[in-house]
Amino acid sequence: MTERSLKSISPDGITGAIFALEGMKDTVVLLNGPMGCRFYHSTTSQFLSIRPLLTLPAGEGGARMPVDYNYLNDWFFRQERVPCTYLDGVDYVYGTADKVRDALTYIRDNVGLSLLAIVNSPGASLIGDELLPMARSLLGDRRVVMLESCGWSTSFEEGYSEASLALLKQAASPLPGLKRRPKRVNLLGLSIWHRYAPGDAEELRRLLAICGLETGSVLCADCAPEELDRLGEAALNVVLYPELGLDAARYMEEAWGIPFYVCETPPVGFAASERLFTEICAMLGADCAPLLEESGRARALAWYRINQVSVSYGKPRGVRFFVDTFPSLRAAYESFLTGYLGMEPSGPREAELVFADANVIAELMLQNRTFCGIEISLPGMGYVDLVPKTHLGVRGALFLTEQVLNGIMSKL
Repeated sequence: MTERSLKSISPDGITGAIFALEGMKDTVVLLNGPMGCRFYHSTTSQFLSIRPLLTLPAGEGGARMPVDYNYLNDWFFRQERVPCTYLDGVDYVYGTADKVRDALTYIRDNVGLSLLAIVNSPGASLIGDELLPMARSLLGDRRVVMLESCGWSTSFEEGYSEASLALLKQAASPLPGLKRRPKRVNLLGLSIWHRYAPGDAEELRRLLAICGLETGSVLCADCAPEELDRLGEAALNVVLYPELGLDAARYMEEAWGIPFYVCETPPVGFAASERLFTEICAMLGADCAPLLEESGRARALAWYRINQVSVSYGKPRGVRFFVDTFPSLRAAYESFLTGYLGMEPSGPREAELVFADANVIAELMLQNRTFCGIEISLPGMGYVDLVPKTHLGVRGALFLTEQVLNGIMSKL
């Protein structure tokens, strides 16, 4: 098992692209490809508590009513997300334009949307159809993004990065005369593929607010298409995960002159969160003292609970763990788990705690391994979250510590 385990079921480039675009509000992502390319993405999207809800086209009064998915028979196949052109052999010979035109017309007439994204499967990208002009003609004043190709062999991170760049280049129209707001921050790299994406965004907004800073847009994570035009108001772009957000930050710096800051590690744990906000506040002339005070109180609470478990059972120090995710986020988890909790990284088959998606956890369970699985990305096991949760920031450090302690106790 490699660092990114079980490559056959791990997310790839086309998955990263689709879910970067799915993270935009009022957006429909049309997959131009075979049904086999769609099923995984449409099914996994059922886990997304942050996903945009489909609505009927606005009526005369502007009311937005939810779509009854039972009537979405064409292209959607009664699933909520990622309609598909279900290409077959004939389409690969004669082209996909007719099917794409029919799909776009159906979506336009039956679903309210502000942005339509077409993602070509790797095979469809070889056909060479000119789909973007046709889509813009059919959809009128709605924004359109065309992603020509996403390789199966590329990583989730590369697909996400490619899609976020396409959004900025094809769907953003910076408003003339925009003025920088000196305390405004955009967040880049957050993905709805992360298990607790809604809670992650909420916690980061909360912490920025108590430092006297304003959150602009959280690109590709519950971001409205019209927000793309106002990205230039931010004084700083904060790149949470460089694999996902660095290319977008570089583009915005070059095209719109917005400076960016890259986290040393994502804010998993107390120390990483304190470092991130201390450095941002120093750059923007804000006061991080309220955050540091809150973090100090949270550290005291965490220490009290950790000490109880340590005195009784000698843990979590020395507990073996395995983290399956991309490098910057894995480094953040490992830093917190080893540096703060005294745990030890190991391979997946030796780990007592496994931090991964449900596919990896289920595969290890089938090997009769005795461990506790903690989900950090999608797909999930089906647990329904009603209260937002997070692994980022101060509250995230507490919740992650809670999961670790209870995971250890469950295996005693």
